This record gives sequence, structure tokens and C-alpha cells, in this order.
Amino acid sequence: MLIHDCQRSPARRAEQDAFYRFAFQGAAGDVLQQHFQRDVEQARLSLKFRLYYRFRHLLPIAMRQRLQRGRNQGLQVADDWYLSPEFVADLRAALALQPAAEVLHPWPDGHHMASVLTHDVETRSGVALVDRLAALEESRGLRSCWNFIPYKYALDEGLLADLKQRGHEVGVHGYNHDGRLFESRRVFDRRVPAINEALTKLDSVGFRAPMVHRNLQWLQALTIDYDASCFDVDPYQAMPGGIGSVWPFMAGKFVELPYTLPQDHTLFVTLKQESTKIWLRKLDLLQSLAGMALMLTHPDYTDSPLRRDTYAAYLDKIAEQPGCWHALPHQVARWWRQRDALQYSQDSDSLEAHETNSPQPRWVCLHELFQMAKDSSANKFLD
Repeated sequence: MLIHDCQRSPARRAEQDAFYRFAFQGAAGDVLQQHFQRDVEQARLSLKFRLYYRFRHLLPIAMRQRLQRGRNQGLQVADDWYLSPEFVADLRAALALQPAAEVLHPWPDGHHMASVLTHDVETRSGVALVDRLAALEESRGLRSCWNFIPYKYALDEGLLADLKQRGHEVGVHGYNHDGRLFESRRVFDRRVPAINEALTKLDSVGFRAPMVHRNLQWLQALTIDYDASCFDVDPYQAMPGGIGSVWPFMAGKFVELPYTLPQDHTLFVTLKQESTKIWLRKLDLLQSLAGMALMLTHPDYTDSPLRRDTYAAYLDKIAEQPGCWHALPHQVARWWRQRDALQYSQDSDSLEAHETNSPQPRWVCLHELFQMAKDSSANKFLD
């Protein structure tokens, strides 16, 4: 059932509609806005988590992991949570209201969907494993974004330069990964100058908050082109929930890129699933929605031959995915700004003027956009 929007005043609604601009307008856009609004209202750390992060540095790693496992195992979560059944049902209902509506396709140059690979490097041990995972991707013609923590471990400038030279992207992952970045506006504001300095030093345009804590209003203080702290659905985070959307959206001055596949930690540690089954089922859904398959993994957790083989098997699948745009986050953000300007310009001539340039946008009707691929096993999602 669609989430009602009656709790927002007209003035507040107009303000947020200008600040946040989603992939589609009309009824489908209302679904995106409403699921996002629910996540904004629910993305709060409980008192228990605030206390945990205050004293987390005093706890041995083994104890932290036991606490996390105990909490996650106590959650009542549906087996198909990662397929976002509520969001898909709401989107299906919205599509029935405007099947012939024309929209700009989410992706340029004839691509049907997008694939984005990202990694958060949480420890020195993870840094040591970066090159091995990067080589796995390169052997399949793929590249990714590596998000490093600027004030937790020493940054290997040689490694960063080498990754960039090989075609990868480097981003900034928070401040020091203590879970307190959004503890208060005072704490956040105190850390902003150092984070912006790290963005400049690393020549980075992207950011992801540790533990995917999120406050998109506060993050406007960062000098970034995109943020990647949101997700479509993830009940296992300290700030659980999700925005529903499997496409980028504009959040003030930057583009928001949600991750849309279960994290490796969730798959390998929480669910104890060391196979690609869940990832590939979600990939089918993303393909059927012309969505963005944004992967978030950690070299710290891809630390065994079996886990690396699982990740490699996913890479094999995505590298062969038909109609897929393999892009780095900054490339998606740049394209999305162009698409957003066209979608909201209300200027019929702007698209024609843009068609001589690359990447090339195109108009499609919603019915055409969400047609299932004939060889997809995802036919049940929107039928």
C-alpha cells in the first residue's frame, strides 16, 4: 500500500520536492518520494546504538562481532527482504495509473541497466587485500571505486595512485569510522573541514558514511559530487530501512547513489550464505526494473578463497549482463545530473540539442521501460 503523504505541510512538501528530485515524475515519482520520506523519518540511531558507538572503541573486536551477530539473529526478517516486495507492489500500482507516460530512460546510449562496483576499506588488513580484488575485476574488464578512511589508518599514496592509473576511482569513507559522525550537529560540523581536506587530498568527488549512517541534509556541507550512504533496503543496519528506489536521485547539490545489492558482510557473516544465489536473484529484479546494480563489498570480509570465488562468480555474471552500462560512481553521477537537467527543464528543445553529444538520453514510455527481458527469470516481479 502506498504511504500517505498527509503528514507533510504543503510548504514542507514543496521545499522537499525541490531539494529531492527522483528518477520519475507522476505516480511513480510519488512512490519514490514516499518511500524516501519514510526512510528519512526512521533513519535514527536508537539510544542503545548511540551508547554502543560512544564506548565501541573500548570493546575487543570479537565482542563487537558477537554483539552484532546476536542483534542480527534476533531480527524477524522475511526471507525475500532483499527483493523489496512492498516497494515493488507500490510501484506496480503506480504504473497501472500511467502506463503510457513518457520518461527519460534512466541510462544513456541504449543501455538497459547499470552496474557499479564499490568497496569500503575498513582496516589495514583490508588495505592489504585491495590489489588482489582489483585484479579480479580487471581480468573481467571491470573497474570499481575504493573508499578509504582518511583518519583511521595510514593511507598508502602509492596504492591510491596505482588504482587511479589502472582506471579505478578513489572515494572517502567517513572520518575515522567510529560511528559517531552523525551523533550531533556539533560533532559533524567539527569533522567537516577534515573530511573536505581528505576529499581534496585524494582528489575524490564521492563519499560514503561509515555503517551507512545517513543525513543527506547535513552532508550538503561536504564538497562532493555524489554520496553513496543510502540503500534501497537493508534491515540489518544500525539505521535499518531503505529508500526503496533502485535508481540515483538528486539530493540538494549532489547525486545520491544507493547500494542495491546485499552487502558482503550481510551475505557472508549474518546470513552465512557464501554463494551468489541472493545476489543473482536481486540482479534479476534490478534488470527487470532497469535499475542500478550498485554493489558494496569490503576487502576485509572478502578474505577467504571461497568468498573471493563467490565475488568472482558475481563479476562473471555482471560482466556478461546484456545491455548493462559498467560505470564508475562519478560517471553515473555526471550522467544523472545531465538527465535531471533534461527531465526537469520542461524544454522540449533541450533533448534535441543534447542528442549530438554523448552520453545520449532517450525518451521511453513506462510500459516499455519495465518490460521484462525475454530471457529473465524475473517475470513474477511486475507481472
